[in-house]
Amino acid sequence: MEAQSHVSSRSLAGAVGLLAGRELLEDEPLCLNLRGRMEHCDRCAEACHSGALRLSADALEVDREKCTGCGGCVPACPAGALRLTGFSPGRFLDALSGSVEIHLHCTESKNGSGGVVIPCFKVLDERLIAAARGAGVEVMYLHGLDRCRGCHHGNALRQVARARLRVKRWLGASAPELCPVGRDDQATGVPRQREDQQHLSRRSFLRFAGAQAVTSAAQWLVPAEEDEGALDLPFFQGDPEEIRRPHPYQAMLARHVERVPWEEGRSLPWRLRTLADRCTACLSCGQRCPTGALQAGDDSSSRTVSFEPALCTGCGLCETLCPVDAVQTRPVREPEEVTGIRAVLMMRRMQSCSQCGHPFLPETAEATACPVCANEQELDEEWMAMLGG
Repeated sequence: MEAQSHVSSRSLAGAVGLLAGRELLEDEPLCLNLRGRMEHCDRCAEACHSGALRLSADALEVDREKCTGCGGCVPACPAGALRLTGFSPGRFLDALSGSVEIHLHCTESKNGSGGVVIPCFKVLDERLIAAARGAGVEVMYLHGLDRCRGCHHGNALRQVARARLRVKRWLGASAPELCPVGRDDQATGVPRQREDQQHLSRRSFLRFAGAQAVTSAAQWLVPAEEDEGALDLPFFQGDPEEIRRPHPYQAMLARHVERVPWEEGRSLPWRLRTLADRCTACLSCGQRCPTGALQAGDDSSSRTVSFEPALCTGCGLCETLCPVDAVQTRPVREPEEVTGIRAVLMMRRMQSCSQCGHPFLPETAEATACPVCANEQELDEEWMAMLGG
C-alpha cells in the first residue's frame, strides 16, 4: 500500500507539473529545417534567451534543463512547430470577451488586481494584439513588466516594444494602447482568470492523474525491458509531409482580419503566392508546406498546386525549395484577399504512355512515352545504330 501511495503521489505531482503550463512541446515534422532537409530557419533559437533549442537539418531538440517555459519561441516559429502547454491563442482571445480594456498579468506579476494571466509577455506578439483589436480591445494594461529585468524567464521588454511598433505600423492610430502597470498601482476590481495553465474539469483532472498513476504502477511492477539492439538515432526518421497544421497565431489573426482596422495603404501581414509558367510540377512546394497554405495534388489525371492565403505565414520554404524559382509573391492589400477561397495555381494534365500505358507528365507537347520508356527506346536505337554500323 505504501508503494502504491508513493506511485500515486508521484503521478499526481507530475500531473500538476504538466498543468502548470510551462511545458514546451515540439512537433518535429512541422519544423522547416526537417521539411526542407536544410538549415533554413533559426528564428526560435534566436528568440530563446537560455539557449535551450538546438536546430539542424535532421532534428529539433529542446534542452529541458535550460528551458524556462517562457514561450518566446512559440510565436517566433513560422511553422507552428512549438507549443506551450499552458497557452492557447484561441483561448486567450476568448478570455477577452469583447472588452474594450483588458488587464494582462505575467506569472511574475505582483500586482494583486484581476485580469488575465499568461505565462510571459513573450507569447503576446503583434498578430495576437491585432486580433484582439479586431475583437474590440482598445487598451491593454500589462502587469509585471516592471519585473522583466533579471527575471529567470527572460526579459520581455524587447518583445513588447517590437510588437507595439509592428502593430502601430499595421493599424496606425487605431492600434491598441499597451500600458505598463506597476506593482503599487491601483487594483482594477475585476476577477483574475488564468490562461497560463491547462484547463481541465475536476473529473478530467482526476482521470488524467489516475491514468498517470496506472502507467507508473505498471512500470514499477513490470519494468520495461530495454532493447539492446535498438538504435537511438539523433534525427527524425518519419515523413514530415504527412503532417501539416495551420499556425495558431496566423489562423487567429485571419479569423479577425475583416474586423481589424488596418491602416489605409499598408500591406497586411500575408503574402500571396503564384507560380510562373516555368514551374515543372515537381510539387515540392505543396508537399513540404507546414501549414497547408500550399497543397499538392497528384493522381492519374493531373498534378496540381493550390493556395489558401489565410494559412500562409511567409516562411519562405517554398521559394527556397523551388528548383526553377517559379514561386512568386506579392503583398496583400485588402482583407478580402486573405479570406478568399483556395485557388489552383498550377495544373498539368497527365498522359498515358504509348509504350507501358502508365500515366506520366509530358515535358513537351510531342512526348508520347514516359521518361522510362523513352530512355529505353533511345538505348534500343543506339544499339541498333551500332549494330547496323
